[in-house]
Amino acid sequence: MKNIYQKICGFDLAAQIQHRYRQTDGVFWSAFFAAFIALNLIFIYHSAQFLFGDHDWKYLRNGVPLNAGLFEGRFSQFIAINLLSYGKILPIINNILGIAGFSFGISLLARYWKIPHHKSAYILFALFASITPYILSFMYFAFLIIPVLSWNVFIIGSLIIAEKETTFSIKKTLCSTTLLVLALGGYPPVINLIGVALLTRQLIAVMYERKSLKQLLKDYRWSIINIILACLIYKIALIIMAKAGALNSSYYNLQTAPFSQWGEKLGLIVKDFFLQFSATLPFITIPYKIATIIMSTIGAVIIIKSQKRLLSIILGFGIFLAGLTTLFLSTSIEETEFSPRIDFFGLMYGITGMYAIILKSKTQYIKNIANLIAMISICISINNLYEAQKVWKLGFESEMKAYKRIIKRFESAPLFNQLNRYIVVQGG
Repeated sequence: MKNIYQKICGFDLAAQIQHRYRQTDGVFWSAFFAAFIALNLIFIYHSAQFLFGDHDWKYLRNGVPLNAGLFEGRFSQFIAINLLSYGKILPIINNILGIAGFSFGISLLARYWKIPHHKSAYILFALFASITPYILSFMYFAFLIIPVLSWNVFIIGSLIIAEKETTFSIKKTLCSTTLLVLALGGYPPVINLIGVALLTRQLIAVMYERKSLKQLLKDYRWSIINIILACLIYKIALIIMAKAGALNSSYYNLQTAPFSQWGEKLGLIVKDFFLQFSATLPFITIPYKIATIIMSTIGAVIIIKSQKRLLSIILGFGIFLAGLTTLFLSTSIEETEFSPRIDFFGLMYGITGMYAIILKSKTQYIKNIANLIAMISICISINNLYEAQKVWKLGFESEMKAYKRIIKRFESAPLFNQLNRYIVVQGG
């Protein structure tokens, strides 16, 4: 009791805060706050005007139940929003929390890929990775902002834990595997990010840490084992849910390509490997694509000129092939080919990986060119993100005007009876 009393009486709060502040990684947190503040400013109109998508209305009224994603095998998709806000979609706060999770994951990625540990590199990396038109795929759906944007935290966190697992550790294996299972159970296309993140880390290890293939397999064996374990557990969970009748087995998300189609799929993957760099989509414009192509080309040149050329080239190809994993596995080409919500976890991180490769280069003028391309890409992305918000707002206002005109004409029709009940269905 005397020792406890002495500790309480001798506790200096100001000194403890100062000590903790000195121990914090200021570079890491500067990247987080740069991405967090930038995205919140860019989407301030989205937050203030409540630009909700078509799936959101029933969830806005009634909340998002924990089992809302079970029919498509997403058993953990809505855990976060239920823990944070009891399943309620809270305007403004919903965006802030989702963006915070995404920004934190991007900052973890900078640490995992071991980019130069100074503020300018971390901040520009975080801004380049986070300010992207691919994020619009999920900002359109308010009920997905918190659940989906934050899965990068789970994935990168899992890979960081696994990399520290030099010998078998039940605690680390369990923690790493659980994080991956939750991510896969929340949104299966995150498998693309798992592959891209790990292969980029291995490429950095080969190019800048001079590791051989044997060392690579040794150092990252637990990362690979934990990924395989997570995929097996996720598959078993799907089988259990199917037997319980919780799944809609005909849903496209749950249909995987059989072995007989793998040959045909390989041809599609080879074709799309190159086309993914140039394919434009709404708000993912030609200028943005050109900027990312230049960034990827500079990264490719550095890879080709590296000492362990063959292994580096194989890993470089692997990074962008990993971004097509969902397309290869799924039977629904229409839903997965050149889809922004799929590329958000694949191509986008692959291009970011090329930027990380460049940032670690010792050639300053190459890094300067890449930094300039990154800043141009950020400016283009900001313009695209504002354009999207403008189109969404104008589209919503136009639909509401059309709705009001339809109702006015309907009510003035001779057969209209105020005592009857009518349901108006509007599609668009």
